[in-house]
Amino acid sequence: MAIDARQEFLNRAAEALAASPSTSSHLLALHTQLLHENSKALNTTQKKEYCGACGSLRKPQWTRVTDIKPKRIKASSASAPSASVATIYKCLRCRERTVLESKKKTAPKSLRHAAAKASTRGPTLDTKGETHSATDPTKSVDNQNSKKRAKTRKQGGLQALLASKKSAQPSLDLFDFLQ
Repeated sequence: MAIDARQEFLNRAAEALAASPSTSSHLLALHTQLLHENSKALNTTQKKEYCGACGSLRKPQWTRVTDIKPKRIKASSASAPSASVATIYKCLRCRERTVLESKKKTAPKSLRHAAAKASTRGPTLDTKGETHSATDPTKSVDNQNSKKRAKTRKQGGLQALLASKKSAQPSLDLFDFLQ
């Protein structure tokens, strides 16, 4: 209980002292250190608010934000969501990169529209008098499995790309000469 109150105090003090970047980053670094001592990890909102390595607040002057969007596929394939797949936060003070994968997946308009049409049609009668649903269940199961495989393949490629970028040695930058 006392540790949570101390962490909350450090977090609020760092936000209040945001005009002094060195002070706020020191307070947030202490906050992160307390979390690690208690075997806790930063949650997603904390990763969005400040750098987990140096503690600097995520302001446009100190952070570069990059949204990774899915590749556009032909118009015939309607499996491309409109939201970003991942967001990369790069701290310009310590060069630490934080990758946050988005979990929000929205269905494309064409799929939503097709689902609405299928639900309004209802069951149909066969010539023999048997009722059939408007959609074929085996076709939708095969389609879902295919989408899962494609999603796994895309995530594996993205993780390999991020790992190769992280393992590459950073070159000298303008900020290296300014320090």
